[in-house]
Amino acid sequence: MKKQTLIVGIIIVIGLIAGVSGLLVTFAQDNKSSEVTLKGEVVDMHCYIANGEKGANHAGCANACISRGVSPGFLASDGKLYLIFNDKLTPVKDKIANLAGQPVALTGNLVERDGVRAVILKHIEATTQSQ
Repeated sequence: MKKQTLIVGIIIVIGLIAGVSGLLVTFAQDNKSSEVTLKGEVVDMHCYIANGEKGANHAGCANACISRGVSPGFLASDGKLYLIFNDKLTPVKDKIANLAGQPVALTGNLVERDGVRAVILKHIEATTQSQ
């Protein structure tokens, strides 16, 4: 009886793992969009949303906040604001370190869910062009 219970338990765990994996694949497929390159600025979401802080004068604070885990955002040159996520399920802060408050070009996939816009980051680099 114990052997059968163990086998049934293992089968259930394998089924759960397969189900979760399938959901993640479906989520990724549902949210795929064509890759785009946008110009704009990295901001920390707290200071930007709460106080409108951005630009070179706020770069030091924004970079410090992002390095401490404040959610990063991308303010595109057309005025649209996006959350920034890594293309892997890891924090994005290392990819965007010290880029807040300066002109950047960002490449990634745009996604939107329930009115919230985000970009799944592939590549980002500082640019010399103004926004």
